[in-house]
Amino acid sequence: MNRQSGMPNGLGVILQLLGERYEFDEVGRLVRVLSDGILPRFVLGRSAEGCIWRFAAGIESDCVTSVARLAGREPGFPLVSGTRPPPPERLVMIERLLSPGATTASTGYEALTQNGVLNSEIWTFS
Repeated sequence: MNRQSGMPNGLGVILQLLGERYEFDEVGRLVRVLSDGILPRFVLGRSAEGCIWRFAAGIESDCVTSVARLAGREPGFPLVSGTRPPPPERLVMIERLLSPGATTASTGYEALTQNGVLNSEIWTFS
């Protein structure tokens, strides 16, 4: 929670959105989309405060370990007014691990704003 404004910080916004979109199992894995859409294999949320990530249930443990290591080293992004932050530094490596043998990975991006101000983003990997 942003103490000055009483509003959630970027990580809080990401967690709220994930809770509204997906159902989770007992270990925090994505098991179902709560509205229309495709269940992603992996979700990476970034904000100035850092990153959080979630995997779909059924992802192989070796893949989870490898991708989590990369996600854990991913920095949050600086918020510069009027500009979109650069993509995650390890984006290509994460895509390769989640889609071995595929020519292209299906990666989505969504900017999250609060009161019209960018404060976080979600990357989905299907």
